[in-house]
Amino acid sequence: MSALLWWLIPLGATLIALAWAAARSRPRRAAGTHETVGDMARFRAAMRRPMPADRPGPERRRTSRPGTPTPRPGRARRPADRSHPA
Repeated sequence: MSALLWWLIPLGATLIALAWAAARSRPRRAAGTHETVGDMARFRAAMRRPMPADRPGPERRRTSRPGTPTPRPGRARRPADRSHPA
């Protein structure tokens, strides 16, 4: 009988995990009509505005492999070592 009681612990944990996963995977409720219409109007107004010519666009950051430091903006890189013949 005690072995059956011990099986209730993983069974209960599994049921709780399934209920949590089902609740997390439900789609979000749609926003209200007034919110989405307002968001779309703001988006269209932003797209109609011209980009300022005196400001450069945003800099693109170089993506690197994990663990590799990214170079700082404006910092010169060392030239490659070309002392060895090919």
